[in-house]
Amino acid sequence: MNVEKDGVVYLSNGLAECKISLFGGNLVSYRPKNEEYDVFWLGELNRFDNIQAIRGGIPVCWPRFAEEKLNDNLPRHGFARLSDWTLKNVAVDDEKIEICLSLIPEAKFNVAVTAELVMRITDKLEYSLETTNHGDEAFKFSEALHAYFNVGSVNDIEIKGLVGNQYRNSLDGKIYTLNNNLKIDGEFDSAFLNHTGVIEIVDPILNRVISLKKSGSKTMVVWNPNKDLAEMSEGQYRNFVCVEPANQGDSFVCLNSREKHKIAMEVGVRKLDRAN
Repeated sequence: MNVEKDGVVYLSNGLAECKISLFGGNLVSYRPKNEEYDVFWLGELNRFDNIQAIRGGIPVCWPRFAEEKLNDNLPRHGFARLSDWTLKNVAVDDEKIEICLSLIPEAKFNVAVTAELVMRITDKLEYSLETTNHGDEAFKFSEALHAYFNVGSVNDIEIKGLVGNQYRNSLDGKIYTLNNNLKIDGEFDSAFLNHTGVIEIVDPILNRVISLKKSGSKTMVVWNPNKDLAEMSEGQYRNFVCVEPANQGDSFVCLNSREKHKIAMEVGVRKLDRAN
């Protein structure tokens, strides 16, 4: 393990390498050793100033998603991605990498909950966010594992595993049903409702398939802005798609006193079988 003064933890073994920023608890890089390209995308113009949220990797949206009315006294997308997380423990050997981070919210946010992130890397990435309500009252919150997946071109990928699901288009507020595998052409920002099952991002340019299996999540958000944002170099928006296990909108979590809730995902990568 190597912890740099910039608060980034570097971990590596014979299977994979990864980087985790303690600011935001953000897994900013994960690359299996048999992969040429990182699984996650990272904005090239990020400041890494421990003030601005990091765009890329897996920002933790908690305990508020976007600008929802629920917990509207909190920052957009919550405060987890703007907070310093505590490194609880790390274990690295030939067969696995494990890391656990925890977050106790600052008093100014006035919430009696804590969060814990656990990441385990073998031949895949297992990633979970657990919320514990320490208060005497029920706590309602929304959340998302805001994963930016690295792709050759967002316009050339195909996302499988969403056919037949209804989705709420955030651009017009309407609900649609997806009839075919998702192909993105232009700005896309939608929450797929009551989604379960495995997602596959089929990428012919990087010659691979990224699979995502989730639990503890009732919505799946898919997003690409179709333009560069402040943290992106020119044209960099073309090289990611956000596919985010979430509980947002009407599918927020209501956690009673002393209860816990875990949202998790499992990410795998394999070569694209062009015969199929």
